[in-house]
Amino acid sequence: MIELYHFWDSPCCFKVRTVLAEKKIEWKPHLIASVQFDHFQPEYQALNPHSIVPTLIDGDHILLQSGVIAEYLDEKFPDIGLKPDTPADRATMRQWAHDEQAYLFPLIIIMSFNLMMTLREKAYGMDQLREWSKRHPDQARAQDYLNRVSSPMDEEAVNAAAKKFTWHMERLEKQIEVSGGPWICGKTYSLADISLGPILDRMEYLDLLRVLDNAPRVAELYELIKARPAFQKAAPDFEYRMWGPKKPIPKSQVGPDAPYGSFPSK
Repeated sequence: MIELYHFWDSPCCFKVRTVLAEKKIEWKPHLIASVQFDHFQPEYQALNPHSIVPTLIDGDHILLQSGVIAEYLDEKFPDIGLKPDTPADRATMRQWAHDEQAYLFPLIIIMSFNLMMTLREKAYGMDQLREWSKRHPDQARAQDYLNRVSSPMDEEAVNAAAKKFTWHMERLEKQIEVSGGPWICGKTYSLADISLGPILDRMEYLDLLRVLDNAPRVAELYELIKARPAFQKAAPDFEYRMWGPKKPIPKSQVGPDAPYGSFPSK
């Protein structure tokens, strides 16, 4: 059986879960709680030396990087195809899947860190975060993480990232206009749409969907993506979404006995 090491509120993991759901593939989950630095533990680093999620295991094959995993699953389980028919359209699909990883995801990190991860200080308390940080093998990086989560939100950085994101969405608007829609590659729902769905989902939970104000076709695309049963099945439950603009931290401090990998709302 396919095994997936994942963190619920990760766009990259969300992408892979969507592919699995679209293809109706059964899989065995292994939860990685990033806030507790599970991804830096030796047993996980033996599988994924980059200490990132997701990691997919299929028999003797260990696959890293969400885009690579998505294409692997599409090729191995071809009954439900997720690629366009023509070489040109497949190139367009790969271009936007690449742009998601190369440009949009780094912008998401900037905005997410400022609007979500900086809430962890108040939610968990610095004592708990320091205790978990001891599990990081590079204590200089662990200290940098603690310094950043305990620093004020950098509004200027968020706005700059949102502005760059908007530029990419205006490019995507033109792409959908050229393809004729409703999907990125025209009539075919593909890995490009699957790649963009979780990214736009994160923007929604960051309360930053204003980036689509000048991209009505992209907004329509996102609604179509959200309506797919596979997207809904792959989406994290609210309890496993990180705190942020649409999920305030609980009124009382969260203890280490909270459900593993969750972000309690009460």
